[in-house]
Amino acid sequence: MSRPLVLAVAGVSFGWGSAGKIDSVVRALRGLCRVPPRVVGLSTDLGRPLLAGSGIDRWYEVKGTDTARIAEIVRAEGIRAGLCVLDGPTAKSLEAAGVPAVFLDSLPFLWSEGDLTWLPLEAAAYCAQRSPRMGEESRVVVESAKRLRWVDAVVPPIGPARRTADGPSEARERQGVRIPGRPREALVSLGGMQAPGLPEWRTYPRAVIPAVLRALADCEAGAVRVAGNLTPDLIHELAAQVPEGLAVEFGPLVHDDFVAAMDRCDLLLTSPGLTTLLEASTYGVPTVTLPPQNVSQIFNARFHQEATGSDTRLAWPVDVFDEEAVIAARRQGEAAAHGVVHGGMAQASRLLAPLQDELRARVVVAVRRAGQADVDWRGLATAMGTEGAAQVAEEILAAVGQSGE
Repeated sequence: MSRPLVLAVAGVSFGWGSAGKIDSVVRALRGLCRVPPRVVGLSTDLGRPLLAGSGIDRWYEVKGTDTARIAEIVRAEGIRAGLCVLDGPTAKSLEAAGVPAVFLDSLPFLWSEGDLTWLPLEAAAYCAQRSPRMGEESRVVVESAKRLRWVDAVVPPIGPARRTADGPSEARERQGVRIPGRPREALVSLGGMQAPGLPEWRTYPRAVIPAVLRALADCEAGAVRVAGNLTPDLIHELAAQVPEGLAVEFGPLVHDDFVAAMDRCDLLLTSPGLTTLLEASTYGVPTVTLPPQNVSQIFNARFHQEATGSDTRLAWPVDVFDEEAVIAARRQGEAAAHGVVHGGMAQASRLLAPLQDELRARVVVAVRRAGQADVDWRGLATAMGTEGAAQVAEEILAAVGQSGE
């Protein structure tokens, strides 16, 4: 019997998108290999809860910049290839240890010349996820990669159900007639949060979740699931604010369960992480994009709105921050842009009650708009393609001289 490929995986600890993409690629890779690969995880602290069902054989606590320690792990585990999602330092350390690293860049539209030293442009394969829009400076940076491959959206290659091109999934069909603006089953997604560099991360759920739940109660919603990296004490705090009569369940979901919940629901309300928006678009889920948590999410929500033709994108009131001010600050670098966002979150913490009231009204309008029939909820996935997981898996096999046959 052939020996299994030993693959190291790592994802940047910022949001949960990298963990979702690791899961999708590993599943695609298993489908291509006659002998299932053995997978070893490096760091990826924030994303580990999402990967609990992904078959990671063992986790190592190690910084991506600790080249010597990563080299020891490579020797001890017999690692032959690496998959790094937005984790440039780990990709570079793996390459230094003689391991071909496949770098998955899910946000290529963000980069400028100031990022050249951080990006692993010499990696065995640099897989850049297609973007609906991309500035010339970012394109030049990404195209300087030694072995660049543009890939489709990296989304799950399999799902618990399928949505037809012009209608809901079988699960939704069995629920009966859907009343626009009155979701039977709603999924609220916050993603990973708690990312490094953020100030008090609890401000976002404290401002958004009570407003969303009140709005869903106003819309006579049925069951609601709130998924996100919420701590037990914060879940207890938010659960105390659930409107009477609204059935709500809180807690994180492993990636496969999250996709299954998304496929069952008839409305997704999500902070605009790109991976979640792409997965929702793949399944054709009506979606409300909640106010952004960071700079990239401003662009993600706009991509989704343009591609789907929807009018369900929620921005922060200008009392928190103006998105155009964030984009303008970005010309001075990511740190300047994040400074505007972080300042806005500090302001939001002082305006919780009036802010919740305003968001509640906006969410009600967005939920009703989500029921419109002329929206192409598959538009973002159609624009970007959906075969990225398999394409990245092919690059992993190519890096070690294997094929899927």
